[in-house]
Amino acid sequence: MAALDFGMAKARGLLPPIAEFEAEIVKRAGGKNIFKSEDWWSNQYNTLIKEGMPGKEKTRTEYLTRTSVGPFITEKYMPKPSNIMQTYPHGTVFTGGYGTPRRPVTRQVGTGEFEQRNMSQAELDKTVAQLKRQTERIKSEGAKERASRKRLTRGTGGLLAKAPIPGTEGMATGLPVLGEGGLGIGSTMLGQRQKL
Repeated sequence: MAALDFGMAKARGLLPPIAEFEAEIVKRAGGKNIFKSEDWWSNQYNTLIKEGMPGKEKTRTEYLTRTSVGPFITEKYMPKPSNIMQTYPHGTVFTGGYGTPRRPVTRQVGTGEFEQRNMSQAELDKTVAQLKRQTERIKSEGAKERASRKRLTRGTGGLLAKAPIPGTEGMATGLPVLGEGGLGIGSTMLGQRQKL
């Protein structure tokens, strides 16, 4: 099984044609120049199609609260109380006043949970179209390879039939192969008959 980096996997159609999903697979691989097996790229692609991609992180609102213990005043952010009747934590700091609406001082904090982002129908259609093109390309490449192999064997068969068998050179004339007899001093002098 061949090891492929991001560019090779994309050229072979092992990545979805959607930028967000490509980025997620690259993140899982550890970068664009990391080599993974062909099966790994294919499995990541299938996993993202089946399970979806981790979307945005869920957040919650925290309120700035102020508490005083003796001469000390401490400020910290607290989540909204679970009590339905209470809208803000005790001691929430507000901004505004004197003609401007009062609003609590808040911040958004990640919860560590992620929303699941599934492929839309248009993205699935695009992916299926890419897979069909990839299959057709593989089939046509295979057909071309089979045709070229067939032509090659047909051509080499004719050449091999015409090629002389080693050691049989010069049998038609009865003379040794040119250059093997030396300068002609010996049994093959010009004008003399060769004994077979």
